[in-house]
Amino acid sequence: MTHQQYVSHGGTAELSAFPLLERRARAKLDYWTMGRITDVDCDIHLCMTLIINAMDDVKKHSQGGTVNSFSNDGVSVSFGAQKEITEEEVMASVYEQVVEILPVGLVSVVIG
Repeated sequence: MTHQQYVSHGGTAELSAFPLLERRARAKLDYWTMGRITDVDCDIHLCMTLIINAMDDVKKHSQGGTVNSFSNDGVSVSFGAQKEITEEEVMASVYEQVVEILPVGLVSVVIG
């Protein structure tokens, strides 16, 4: 996925941060789909965008504040002095979205 494709799907990460985030997101999506992605389409790009945005938001806000909430659909983050949300918790939320977007054959553990 290129930065231009990422931005066209609603991506918000800076160009300088994109290469590392894209690589991490690709690895995460490959892990979640158990290496079953053979055709990269708009749904895959959407999933990559959701993952990259979430990773970027966690990275940006873990340095300057505590994340209080994370919204799935609009990928929005709230800050405050309450419990800090970890990247694992955010990724669990993104995973739920990925499962809804991708075909069952890509994300099911029982299909091999």
